[in-house]
Amino acid sequence: MLLLVPTETEASPLREAGIPLEIVGFGPVESALRAAEILSRQRPELAVLAGLAGAYPERGLAPGDLVVATEEVFGDLALCFPEGLRPLSRKLPQRERLSLRGPWLEKAITILEKEGQEVEAGPLVTVCCASRDVARARLLALRHRALAENMEGFGVALAAERAGVPLLELRAISNLLEKPEDPWEIEKALYALKEALLCLWRNLR
Repeated sequence: MLLLVPTETEASPLREAGIPLEIVGFGPVESALRAAEILSRQRPELAVLAGLAGAYPERGLAPGDLVVATEEVFGDLALCFPEGLRPLSRKLPQRERLSLRGPWLEKAITILEKEGQEVEAGPLVTVCCASRDVARARLLALRHRALAENMEGFGVALAAERAGVPLLELRAISNLLEKPEDPWEIEKALYALKEALLCLWRNLR
């Protein structure tokens, strides 16, 4: 099991807990390139991408809640109009969705729930710019039936697919996109993420 995290913010508490990890970088481009390098070199049996996420409106999520990705969607791969996003032409060679379903996902959910940690499973959306507009957040949530958004998932998932490495993505909610001006509860989210990863580290290897 190889743990991947976007930044030092996520890495610091996990290092203190004794979990070895690699930093893939912030945003969809850097994380994809760095993950491709790491995965091609190490070839782990399983890669776990862990980080923070913003919960979409009306999903019943709160700061500190855990979500796992059943698929990753590249939310900004679209035509952008003032009233919202529209799909690109089907004639274009494009990958918008990547499935993360499989035995590792089911096993991780079972382990976490057995240890008393609640986790929601569903699609996550990767964006190039974090949503600060509630209407945009609702549009992405409804269009993709998604739980939350992040900025690395799709890129890392594509790198993992091309390397032939299964990927599990675990995120902790740090902010609510229906309340974009509220402070992010990063410490609460990082604590929940650390406890869940310690549980997986003990039981998933």
